[in-house]
Amino acid sequence: AETIREAATHLSIRHAGHDLGNVTLSMGVAIFPDDASDVEATVKAADVALYQAKTEGRNRVVMAGTARTCP
Repeated sequence: AETIREAATHLSIRHAGHDLGNVTLSMGVAIFPDDASDVEATVKAADVALYQAKTEGRNRVVMAGTARTCP
């Protein structure tokens, strides 16, 4: 996830002849079965981690069930 987030910062996206500026990604990552015991709970854990990433300032990866944040 961190590799994808970093690669996105190097994208140059244009639409209708206009540069759209920098691309940033916020991601929440959950691992089955470490973070949850079924598919629905795993997706929920990733969603919670995603909103934590956005709250912490965006453009970062947060792992569910941990305090690990990248960068």
